[in-house]
Amino acid sequence: MKSLAVTLKAFDVSLVLQMARRAKCPVSRQRYLWLSKSADGWLYLLSPLLLALTTTASNAIQFLSFCTTAFAVERSLYWSIKNTTRRLRPPQAIPGLRSVVIAGDRFSLPSGHTSGAFLFVTLLSMLQSPLWLLGYFWAAGVGASRVGLGVHFPTDVCAGAALGTSVGLLISGAMP
Repeated sequence: MKSLAVTLKAFDVSLVLQMARRAKCPVSRQRYLWLSKSADGWLYLLSPLLLALTTTASNAIQFLSFCTTAFAVERSLYWSIKNTTRRLRPPQAIPGLRSVVIAGDRFSLPSGHTSGAFLFVTLLSMLQSPLWLLGYFWAAGVGASRVGLGVHFPTDVCAGAALGTSVGLLISGAMP
């Protein structure tokens, strides 16, 4: 079991360093920044308004209710896990690594941007249309951008994706 942990840690560090090198290219850095910023939360706030323009107001209000509940659950779990595991971010764990952006908090596991993006896409695909399943490409890009910006390890992103998807499935299945 210990060798698996060592291998996973080596994979995490190797991928962070590889993507950090890629972030030195201005085009790659801009893509990482754009993808990361797209999951800062403004999209989640605008979505009920956009739905109100394309569907009924009651549908948009219902979706807002689902989102509010789901994000309250997800954020509570996210903060609990993050402050329990207390995993250092790549710049603190890898000597000489500098992140492109400054993270909003000290710890890295799970990735909150990734968790929020996967939660949002799960809710859209479960409650609005299966076509929103294509949004998982965007959510995966958000996770990759967080690694490329040097603020998360790949396993942080995987944990965030699992958390967001799980909460989205739980909430969308539990609501009448």
